[in-house]
Amino acid sequence: MPEETLNEEQIRMKLNDFYDNIAQCGLEAFVVKKNAPKLKRMSLSEACNDQGKNFRTILKEMFVNILNEQYLSLDVEYADGRQVADNQHKNLIFEQGESFRPFSFLNDEAEKGEFVSEDLTEASGLAFQLRKGENTVWLYQHLWSIMVPNKKKTNLMARLMQFENQVVFSEQSESLLTIANKIDILIMGDALITSNVTLLQKYFGFQDYIYQSAQRAVQSIIQKSLVANNEKLMEYISRGKPKYAKKMMRIGTSKVLTLTQDQLIEKINTLTRWQGKFNVNQDTKQITLGTYSEVESLIDLFDERYTRSDVTDTEYDTDVKTVAK
Repeated sequence: MPEETLNEEQIRMKLNDFYDNIAQCGLEAFVVKKNAPKLKRMSLSEACNDQGKNFRTILKEMFVNILNEQYLSLDVEYADGRQVADNQHKNLIFEQGESFRPFSFLNDEAEKGEFVSEDLTEASGLAFQLRKGENTVWLYQHLWSIMVPNKKKTNLMARLMQFENQVVFSEQSESLLTIANKIDILIMGDALITSNVTLLQKYFGFQDYIYQSAQRAVQSIIQKSLVANNEKLMEYISRGKPKYAKKMMRIGTSKVLTLTQDQLIEKINTLTRWQGKFNVNQDTKQITLGTYSEVESLIDLFDERYTRSDVTDTEYDTDVKTVAK
C-alpha cells in the first residue's frame, strides 16, 4: 500500500487556523546558519510604527498573507512529492525520512541560541515559527547573496536620502539583512511543502529523497512477490543518474499496489497493453526481468501511465494524472 503523507485537506485546515486567528498567533524568528548550532534566535523590536504595529506584528501579518495567497488560494494545487518527475507546477508535499531530514534541526532545542552579529557571516537562511496553541508551522526563506550583509565589502551597498527636492545616494555602511515577502519552503511536522524543487536540489540533498523514495517503491513491489529477480529493480535505480530513481518513485502513490499477486498476473495475461511484455512463469505467478526496458514497463504498469478513452477506445500516454471526481 502507498504510504500515508500529509494531504492537501490537512494542510489547508492547519493554515486556515492561522489565517482566521491571526491576532492569537505567536511568531519567533531565527537566522539559519550553515553549521551547527544552526538556529540563532532573532530579537524583534517592540517599538511601534505610525499604525501602532511592532515589527513582530508586521512580520506575522506579512507571512499570514503569503500563506493565504501561496497555499490557501482555491487556484493553488497540491501533489505528492513522489510525482516530482511529472514536472507539475504545484505545491509538492515531501516527507522527510531517515536519509532525507534537512530540517531536523528545527525541533532540536540544543540548536537554538541567541543571535550575535558574527553569525551573519554563516547565515544561509531565515526560519520563522508561527504557532497557535498546539498548531505550529515553520516558514523557511533562503538567503541569496543580495540579501546577506556584505562583510567583505566586495560590493558596495547604497542607501537613499532625501534632501529638499533631490534624492541622494550614499554608501550604506551598516550591516543589512533583507527579509523578503516570500516563503520558499513550508515545514509542517515531517512534511516539506514547496514548488521550488530547484532549491531543494541545490542546497538540501534532494537526491537523498529521490533514492529514499525509489527504494521504498522497490520494497512495495518486492512485498507483492511478483518479481523473481528483485535485484534487477535495485540495479535500475542505482544506475548513476537520478532520472531512473525518479521514474521508480512515481509508483509510491499508485493504487495498483493494492492489487494482489494473482490479480496482477491476471492483468498482465489478459490486458492487451501488457500481453507479451514480460517473461511470466505461470506456475509461480512471477515475472523475470531481463532488461531495464522491462523494468520501465513494470513501472508503467504500476504507475498506470497509459489510459484508454471510453468514447473512442484510443489509448493515451499520460505523464500527469488527476483522479476524476
